[in-house]
Amino acid sequence: MNPTALLLPRRLASALAMVLTVAAAASSLASCRPPDGMRVGVLGSDCAEERVSTLADVGVDLAVVDVRWDRFEPSPGEIDPAYVDSLTGAVERCRNAGVGVVLGLGLQYAPGWVGDLPNGRYRNQYGIEREGSAPNVIFSADVRDAVDSYVEELGAVVPFDDIAAIRVGTGEAGELGFPGRVYGSDSDNAFWAFDDAAQDGSRLADGLEPTPLPGWRPGDRTQDGKDVTSEDVAGWFGWYTGSAAEAIAWQIELLRRHGFDGEIHIPLAGRGVLPADLGEAVAAYLDGTADRDGSLERGLFYPDQLDRLGALAANLGGGAIFADVTGIGDATAVQARTLNPPQDTCRPEDAREDPRHTPGVADWSAFRWTIANARHAGLGVVGENPGSPDAPGTGGDDDSEGLAGQMQHAPRYAAECGLSAFFWAFEDDFFSGPREVDITTYARTMGSYRGGD
Repeated sequence: MNPTALLLPRRLASALAMVLTVAAAASSLASCRPPDGMRVGVLGSDCAEERVSTLADVGVDLAVVDVRWDRFEPSPGEIDPAYVDSLTGAVERCRNAGVGVVLGLGLQYAPGWVGDLPNGRYRNQYGIEREGSAPNVIFSADVRDAVDSYVEELGAVVPFDDIAAIRVGTGEAGELGFPGRVYGSDSDNAFWAFDDAAQDGSRLADGLEPTPLPGWRPGDRTQDGKDVTSEDVAGWFGWYTGSAAEAIAWQIELLRRHGFDGEIHIPLAGRGVLPADLGEAVAAYLDGTADRDGSLERGLFYPDQLDRLGALAANLGGGAIFADVTGIGDATAVQARTLNPPQDTCRPEDAREDPRHTPGVADWSAFRWTIANARHAGLGVVGENPGSPDAPGTGGDDDSEGLAGQMQHAPRYAAECGLSAFFWAFEDDFFSGPREVDITTYARTMGSYRGGD
């Protein structure tokens, strides 16, 4: 068995029949020329009146407004009218200024009562439940029921016709995947699929199968006295990553069912696991070998996950589905620029064949690899710069560029990679703090890459 082969959740199995059609259609997306009218956006906006007027004046098209589920519905079924007024006011201010709203669905900000539902929190193989507000939307049927009700209520007070796009995710940063690594704890190399729903199917979300290896823990060579093979491990990891992709598919279908026909953006962190690393990790029984950045524990293997979501997109009506590449111009791009020849930016040939079979991808920037997989899957692509390397959660390290360097390179990469929209992380950079970058430069730079708009 190929170590990258994945077991398919039932919900997506039928969709895979469309993969060949999607791959053929993807050839039209493989060009690296910037699309006409590449949109300009900002992250972390509340559409404050004095800010949004400036955004509109300089030509910013989109603003990401994140919903706080914990403030929207602090108790089950009880909607906070003051927060609703604040949220609807933000949407109205942006729309009145001519700036489209990208709504962050906000599942990572779930109220505490959601985590208290059966299987409400992710649990790892050490029996530790993940603290924080991101609930177990991947496996828990009860959490999904709560999300369903929340989305229905949200659509009732924020008309979805007023929203340009919605961002969906399963993890702590609103991205695809399981929770991130717990550094310095006794649960390093933690995989988050050991709640009752994942292990024995108790109150498991519809469309999923429980683990194919009940009770098996990553790193173990046996289970109940029987040898575990590398093929078994590959199947388990396929189930793990496939479950995360299925949870995104479920959210997309949920939004369509509740009447949202606009774009759906799926934020993706880093490059995930590379094929060669996955093969090495599976051969080592997922004991932590070949895990560059915690992507194994987070269940991020984009070649298969994005193929699945691309097949789903081909089957669904409504607006397009976009991979949102969250690290355009990150430290991996800085490193890849120094190679001879440089390997940082996209090339037209990147998505012509399945990227998992392309040699040398370990030298590519993370965003080049992720975009190639998204294109090959037939998905649209939007993106954003990483944000200040000094800010928490941006993955900054010694090779990361500051905001001025990101301003120089990230918009160029967005154009060279043919992104449909580029978002600056974050709006506050232009209006508060030391102001290492300014909104006029951002707008002028983006305008030069989209034809001088």
